[in-house]
Amino acid sequence: MLNGLGVETGIDIDAILTAGDFISRALGKPNGSRVGRALLAKAA
Repeated sequence: MLNGLGVETGIDIDAILTAGDFISRALGKPNGSRVGRALLAKAA
């Protein structure tokens, strides 16, 4: 949200999405993050 407003947070959203996707796949569980799923689908 802050990133969308142009506020620099220093947080790498893409890295967080990648890590969350990796963990979900490694555990064999669906990604529980609605935002994560939406952003990953948008990037595909």
